Amino acid sequence: MGNYFEAIEQYTRLLEKEPNNIEYNANLGVSYLRTNIEPTKALDHLLKVEKLGNFKSQVYLEIARAYTYHLQYDQALIYLKKYRQAEKPKRQDLENYHRHVANCEAALDLMKYPVKVSFKNLGPELNSEFADYHPFLSKDGNRIYFTSRRKVRPGSRPEFDGYYPSDIYASEFGEYNKWNEADRLGDRINTIYDEQTVGINKAGDSLFFYIDHVDDFGDIFLTTNSGNVFSKPQRVTEINTQAVESACSVSEDGNTLIFSSDRPGGQGGLDIWMTRQNRDGSWEEPVNLGPEINSAFHEDFPSLSPDGKTLYFCSNGHAGMGGFDLFFSTWDEDSQIWTKPQNLGFPVNGPGDDQNISFITEGKTAVIAKLRDGGYGDLDLYEMNYDRKPDKSDPAIFLINVRAENALSKPVVRVKNEYDELVGEYKPNSITGKHTLALYPGKYFLYVDAKGYAPYNEVLVVNNFHSRQDQNVKLIKLKK
Repeated sequence: MGNYFEAIEQYTRLLEKEPNNIEYNANLGVSYLRTNIEPTKALDHLLKVEKLGNFKSQVYLEIARAYTYHLQYDQALIYLKKYRQAEKPKRQDLENYHRHVANCEAALDLMKYPVKVSFKNLGPELNSEFADYHPFLSKDGNRIYFTSRRKVRPGSRPEFDGYYPSDIYASEFGEYNKWNEADRLGDRINTIYDEQTVGINKAGDSLFFYIDHVDDFGDIFLTTNSGNVFSKPQRVTEINTQAVESACSVSEDGNTLIFSSDRPGGQGGLDIWMTRQNRDGSWEEPVNLGPEINSAFHEDFPSLSPDGKTLYFCSNGHAGMGGFDLFFSTWDEDSQIWTKPQNLGFPVNGPGDDQNISFITEGKTAVIAKLRDGGYGDLDLYEMNYDRKPDKSDPAIFLINVRAENALSKPVVRVKNEYDELVGEYKPNSITGKHTLALYPGKYFLYVDAKGYAPYNEVLVVNNFHSRQDQNVKLIKLKK
């Protein structure tokens, strides 16, 4: 019925009586994978199902997913291959299979070149034994809003999925260099149903939130804080439709709204859209950010950097660590396009769902919701710091993995600057097969040529965010 917490308790008791029951082991393994509580426990039960035999080939997919929580993506690929050999997937299942394979291949690359970041749990003032997630910070880093599914009052009952209804909380950074205890926002915002933070303005006084009520869902609301009193929520009419609008961000000057929606005209699932305000105060018709940003699956939680030139968002369609990963893209003013998304890397992203990130200092310090050892339970809020400080005298290092089915294709990467001058021609490393590029901040054009494949090209705008990471891993898959 979707309550995997209760399912874990039930199947655990049943397995005490019948430890070799295939159905009980399979369903307990799947239940662990569907929660944020110890998903690593799924693997033993699913491997036992395989050992006992007489199971559906779908179990291979679940075993592959379970291995990713142990960061054993090579083993996951083995079980994905077993699934493919045992099953002739329908079209949608085949798309999911290829997506899982792409994620495993990408994860193996990302883990070879981890991003140097440190995590600090934000403590019991903000976190609880329940799920705490979707954090958003004001520009100065002194105010935080987030969503929590904690028990609010005695007698509260969980919803059908075993979680308590989601509410919105806020906290101020206190005088003792730590966060004050989080307060649940009042009844103007929170109800007995579900409300979730989905964006704020940089000043931190305007909050975008999403509701999921019995007879009202799929719209974004806005409320403004004045003297610690929140205004009556208003629908954001500039973007809401009959479709689902799930998250929203506003530029620092207030003239651009960027949001996610599954409205018609997109690439598939939730897409990221943008609208700008005209001089007369009216808003333009929203435009889809196109196939560079949006995939056939879901893109969500868009947010803009203060200068409006960097877009952060999550996706479960672009290759990453599995589930939703966080990506960023840079706006190219000349071409009027967003560049191809780049994964924020491991361990910023992990095998679970990483859905939003909110920076205190642009590109250096952020808050994020993660499932990590030593937390208070379920998802917790963490401060994340990049250890590397960008130096203008240092170039950004790119490790480019060009995937081609034919190992003899020997792809060549060429890079030109914005004046059409050749910066360099790069051949793959004889051992790793990767291309290594060192590029200073600026705009470049990247070309890939390989025998038997269609030419590939993209605009690459290098900024300080690239310089902050020791290596920037780019994955390019060639088409025939």
